[in-house]
Amino acid sequence: MHLTAQITQALLKSPIAIRHLKVGSVVWMSIYFVSGIIIFSLFNWLLISNEETIKNTLLDYLFPKSWHELSEKWLLYFYEAQTKTVLGNMILGASLVIASIFLFPIKEAFSAKFEKDAKYPNGSVKEFPLWKQAWEETRLLLLYLTAQSIILWIGYYPYAWTKITSTSLSYLFLFFTFGLDFITPTLQRHRLEYPVILKALLKRPILVILFGLLYSLPIILLAKFMLSSETLSLVEITSILFLINMLFLTLAIPAGTHLASQLLPEIRRTQAPSSKAIGWNYAIMGILLFSTLYLHASLVKSLHHKSQLLKAEYSVNWNSFDYKLPGFSDFLNGKALTNLSFDLEIHNPTEFDIVIEQSQIHIDKLDTNIAVIELTGFAIPSGQTKRVNLKIDSLSDLGKITNFRTLLDDWRIDMHIKIWPGIPFILNIYEQNNQS
Repeated sequence: MHLTAQITQALLKSPIAIRHLKVGSVVWMSIYFVSGIIIFSLFNWLLISNEETIKNTLLDYLFPKSWHELSEKWLLYFYEAQTKTVLGNMILGASLVIASIFLFPIKEAFSAKFEKDAKYPNGSVKEFPLWKQAWEETRLLLLYLTAQSIILWIGYYPYAWTKITSTSLSYLFLFFTFGLDFITPTLQRHRLEYPVILKALLKRPILVILFGLLYSLPIILLAKFMLSSETLSLVEITSILFLINMLFLTLAIPAGTHLASQLLPEIRRTQAPSSKAIGWNYAIMGILLFSTLYLHASLVKSLHHKSQLLKAEYSVNWNSFDYKLPGFSDFLNGKALTNLSFDLEIHNPTEFDIVIEQSQIHIDKLDTNIAVIELTGFAIPSGQTKRVNLKIDSLSDLGKITNFRTLLDDWRIDMHIKIWPGIPFILNIYEQNNQS
């Protein structure tokens, strides 16, 4: 199938294939939709009604009970580290996986009935045993977990290129797995296994991605809008998206059946990968899955070890504020000062010593970065206060401070703590707005 035909089939012919629905197909479509609504409603009810219990159980497993309030800040970090697009796509992907696991027999029956009603010339049906169909869905779940773990890990890095990469991979993976999930039932019904199907579909990525895009785009736009809302929690957003997405999952089944029927003759001619190649693919997927899970666990462990920093009390001693007026040439260049310094006081109110490892202090004024100061490691004994003198010299960007009258206003000081090479945890230790 050439490129133009792939685009036409994915975006035009597969959606209008729903016109072939007959009474039997409509019955199965209704069963699938209602069953999905019931399962997602039950899932949402359990999630919402036990939100606190689930959260506390997770926190109990990871942290001591006395640290729960602090630990929630670490969990918030994981949420805020990802772009809203990645989170939205992850929610939609999760709904796809849940539907595949719990509804695959009904989806298979609906697709088979539609294939018969539409009279596609696909030949005789040779169903795999139900256990094998379940195993195929399990392999799809493992693929989903592996890819999502990699995408989330990339998203932790606070660089523009990593955010673009994680977002792009998130879109591509969502679209491809959506297409894969709804095209494969018809192909498997004619004794084609996942290795052959994946090989064939990877040769036609435009077809699969466009199909996934068509049925995912409306809910993606809704997810993006909802994730920007400050009135809904992530659990509530997930619950709403799960239910609404059920409509698009239902409509995608006849479309996917049509698309698979058009591809069936070509895929039948696809040579199956060798057992060695399949084994290597599963080995690589297994290594990637366990490696990324280990990295995520190591990141949580690193956060756990550094959680004592959240217990410290930070303040700026403005009585120590000192500055140097500019020379004549600097004054003509618009600089209000050339050197500035003040003390950051860190108090340890706990009964244990707090160790602050090597980190960075980022100093901003009016959302403009003025300086980045390297902080060497030191310890603060229990009940004591450590005074750290922060010096901003002419090598820093003091030229951005041009109004001397607002010198003491609108400062923000963040500590960047390295929790993994290249991945910082940003702890706001001071913020002052419109004060003098």
